[in-house]
Amino acid sequence: MDILIVGCGWVGTYMATALVSTGHRIWATCTTAEKADRLEALGLAAAVVDFDRGGVFPEWGQKTFDAVIVSVPITRKESTETIHHRFAGLVTFLGQLSFNQSFFFGSVGIYPKVSGTITETTFAAAELEPKLLSGETMLRTAYPNLNVLRLGGLFGFERVMAKHFAGKVCEIGYQTANFVHVVDIHGIVMAMMAAGLQGKTYNVVCPEHPLKKDVIAASAVKYGYDMPITFSDADRTAKVVSPVQLIADLDYRFEYRSPLEF
Repeated sequence: MDILIVGCGWVGTYMATALVSTGHRIWATCTTAEKADRLEALGLAAAVVDFDRGGVFPEWGQKTFDAVIVSVPITRKESTETIHHRFAGLVTFLGQLSFNQSFFFGSVGIYPKVSGTITETTFAAAELEPKLLSGETMLRTAYPNLNVLRLGGLFGFERVMAKHFAGKVCEIGYQTANFVHVVDIHGIVMAMMAAGLQGKTYNVVCPEHPLKKDVIAASAVKYGYDMPITFSDADRTAKVVSPVQLIADLDYRFEYRSPLEF
């Protein structure tokens, strides 16, 4: 397959490497020449595209891609204007391409911080985080067949939760974990490609939701990091983002059912 990864960061690089190793042809965009060189060394066709700054887009319009994976970030710290400008440029870029299937990596941060089980339809649009929703909406409006994957916290390989809290006070230890391993992100995208799915919105999160303090403890033991000095129990938000819908639709079996296995 010919696959384009737009915004080839940590997740995209893992996926690109795995896809190239299995014979797929991969194109990618990134924001620096140094990253483009590293991607080229992995066997990708890479181009520097910064949607915040604009500039000239690569001339890939003559190709038809089997799939386009969009991994362009949104953070709450950014202004609405910045996000709108970025995604307007992204829509323009995608508009010059031809592709059969498309994916956008969003975030479970789009859901309110509440205790309870959350599916893709639990909240009305007005209840979702407006900046994160704006990116999804701009892309879905332009491409109604877009698949939106709302990813949990990203972990795997060198991304180890314990390293961030070693020797510190951890204030989130009693929250439930809504995490996902990068291996499962890749597996879910490949399963959706094989099924030819269009226009889906899925929560991409481990089915099991231990407390974050237990995830930290397990990864500290496994990878040799110091434990936090203490865990504050001030925040006990039991937010549980459910992947039940994608499991049912794809009959998908997670490689990592629990963050305790990372």
